[in-house]
Formats: sequence, structure tokens, C-alpha cells
Amino acid sequence: MLIYDRVVPLNRHTHRRLRLRSAQHNARFAAELNSVPLTTVEFPHAASEYAIVFARLENGDFLPAVVVGLRNQQNLYVDENARWKRGYVPAFLRQYPFMLAEDRDSGTVTVCVDMSYDGLSEEEGDALFQENGDDSENLGRAMTFLQDLHGEFKRTAAFTARLKELNLLDQQVIRFGGEGEPQRELGGVYVVSEERLLQLDDAVLPELLRSGAMGLIYTHLVSMRNLDRLSELAQQDAAKSAAAPSAVN
Repeated sequence: MLIYDRVVPLNRHTHRRLRLRSAQHNARFAAELNSVPLTTVEFPHAASEYAIVFARLENGDFLPAVVVGLRNQQNLYVDENARWKRGYVPAFLRQYPFMLAEDRDSGTVTVCVDMSYDGLSEEEGDALFQENGDDSENLGRAMTFLQDLHGEFKRTAAFTARLKELNLLDQQVIRFGGEGEPQRELGGVYVVSEERLLQLDDAVLPELLRSGAMGLIYTHLVSMRNLDRLSELAQQDAAKSAAAPSAVN
């Protein structure tokens, strides 16, 4: 569940008095993520800041993600005040503390909320429901966002299924650290093999081009250059941690 801990269906009776303080100013829930799921529509925004890779799910499917840390439980984009440092914030995080849960058999979706989020209370923030039980304007906007994001993840699944079908994804271990520096390894990530891409049948390449998949593939490949930026953030973080004890003294 990644950022979610205590998810329950949102109920207009049980949660009539529930209020929400903006999650945009509190990224504590994402502080231990080293990657964040991404939809294909976000590729152009994310590629200017992050490396876009692919993660393999338990069922064997793949999901795009941006890399935000070089080791487990490390997010280099969440600062000491639990705020997102800079750059594009993926929609997966912006939907929090809400999510849509889909019943695989019926296809119906349910709006859920993570009751463990510390921005939820009955005293502070924007009301989720009006006095008569109707959705508040803020909740209505959140539900529209959730529905749009749900659709984008379905379109993203079709894209990654095609990559899998064409056997274009290679597992890689990404190594960081210059000469004389401690070496770090990031495993379990998949990238598109440009060599296999260029060996595809001439009948397949036009289809990838017309569908927009080719543009997404090369956006992903170009974004890998941002791994150097992530390494720089890790060095800055390490330097700040090393300087912290002397600052106290």
C-alpha cells in the first residue's frame, strides 16, 4: 500500500464531521518512499526532475515510477520539515489521503481515506461533508481528481503491458558514487532496452509511434540522466547530516 496505512471506505454518515488539513504542506507520509508510482500523462512533467524507471509488481505486471531515493526508506525530496523540496509532485502523492479501491470482479470503485493521516480531525481543516450530508466542494474536486487518476493508471497499464509483450524491459542495477566515494546500488528497477527497441519489426515501430508509446519510451530514456541529480542530492543530504552534530555543539 506504500503510503497508506489504515484505509477505510469514506462514509458520509460515519465521517460526517471529518475535516482535512491540506496534505500538500505535509509530505511526512512519503518520507520513506524511494520511488513513487507515475502515470504516462505525467512523463513530460516528471522527466525534467526525476529518473523514470519501471517496477515489477507481484503479479508480473510493470508500473512506471520516479526514483526519489538511493536506498530503502530514503526520500531525498522530503526535507527535515516534512515538506516536498522541489520539482513536480506526482499525482499518486497529491491524491493522499484519498484513494479509489476497485473491485476486480465487478469493476466498481469506492472512495477510501487513510485514517492514519495526521491531517484528519473533526476540529481543524476543510469539512469533507456539508451539514446536510452532501459532498463539500473540496471533496467533490478530490473525487474528480481520483477518477481522472484512476483512468490514467488504466491507460498506463495498457502501455506497460505492451512493453512487456514486446520484451523491451531489462532489469538493471544502477550504481552511484564517483572515484574514492562509497558505492551505492539501486536494484530491482527496469528500463527499456534501446537495442531491442531498434530491432523490432518494421510493422511494430509505426504502431508505437502513432500510439504515442515511442515518445513515452524516449522520455523515459532521456530522464535517466537525472540519476546524477539524485546522486548530488544524496551527497548534499549526507553533508548536512555530518554537519548537524557540530552545529549543536
